[in-house]
Amino acid sequence: MASVGKRKRLSNVTNTQTSNNGASSSSVAAVKLKHFTPSHRTYDHSIVHPGPNLNMIVGVNGTGKSSIICVICLGLAGKTTILGRGDKVGLYVKRGCNKGSVESKFYKAGGNLVINREIHVENNQSVWMLNGRHSSQKAVEEVKALQIQVSNLCQFLPQEKVGEFAKMTKIELLEATEKSVGPPEMYEFHCKLKTFRTEERELEVSTASALEKFKQRNERNKHDVERYYEKKRHLDMIKMLDKKKPWVEYETARNELEGVKKEREDAKKQLKTVREAQFPMLKKIQHIDSQLRPIENQMKDKVRQLRAQKQALSELKGKKRQLEQKISTKQDSLRQMEQGDIDLQKAEEETKAQISAVNSQKVAIVAEFMAHMKVLCPTLWMTPC
Repeated sequence: MASVGKRKRLSNVTNTQTSNNGASSSSVAAVKLKHFTPSHRTYDHSIVHPGPNLNMIVGVNGTGKSSIICVICLGLAGKTTILGRGDKVGLYVKRGCNKGSVESKFYKAGGNLVINREIHVENNQSVWMLNGRHSSQKAVEEVKALQIQVSNLCQFLPQEKVGEFAKMTKIELLEATEKSVGPPEMYEFHCKLKTFRTEERELEVSTASALEKFKQRNERNKHDVERYYEKKRHLDMIKMLDKKKPWVEYETARNELEGVKKEREDAKKQLKTVREAQFPMLKKIQHIDSQLRPIENQMKDKVRQLRAQKQALSELKGKKRQLEQKISTKQDSLRQMEQGDIDLQKAEEETKAQISAVNSQKVAIVAEFMAHMKVLCPTLWMTPC
């Protein structure tokens, strides 16, 4: 390779084909760099024309082989962290220059695609142009037709990232390989598949958790269900018993009626037997009643007579009381006369005579009363009527 200078030079590239004959879509057709210092080598102006097949950059150490890789990465809006050389894009511009540029040309059906990146050191910013028109870094990153992934170590592997490539896991290698050699939808399908698997596991966990909760709830509700069915059985039994209750009451009443009828028949038989056994006694009682009937009539007559005699006796007692009052009056008069100046002797005799007369009348009245009593009560004359 030529020495460093301001003159133009062409890099030592083994090119198998310089035309676009046989080149596949999104293959790199040319890379132009100006005032570019990706490593300790500096390029004032250089153009690289890769072939459509395998391209190999051959040279001793320090000749700038890795610089071409850096140019391709930065020209496709790759991050500086991918290169592992500098964290600012302005560090890739030649020292002493205010700006540098990278232009990448790609084969594409219907017209090649040209991406130009102009890097300014002052503000560490880039100006992008897509097919000669001003564009943005995001628009360049979203050019899906290129299918070039500078961040994929299986497709773009700087020597500074070989260690990281060796540390990649099988899963990371698989995903990077899918992105590199597979169609764009393969990785999307893989991501969706992983998402579906994650959702499936979450659903399995949630389903198992929900199933366990349902089992626990089922166990808790099992007793309630058993109590419900037991209650239902009791209610059905109550309904059945309510329906059978009138029949049972009818049977009970009918049995009681049969018992009462039987008791009535037994009572009739007992009454008949008693009447037959008491018939002689009843005849005697009737005979005695027929004999007692005249006596009762006589007793009624005697009672009427006794009532009349009682009435007469009451009258006699009234007369007796009157006589006793008279005697009392006479005795009072006698006492008065004894106190006076009359002849006590004469008065006493007269009084005695009167008393004797009264006693005689009294005796006569008593005798008359006793005679009446003997006539009325000949069997009871010794007892007061």
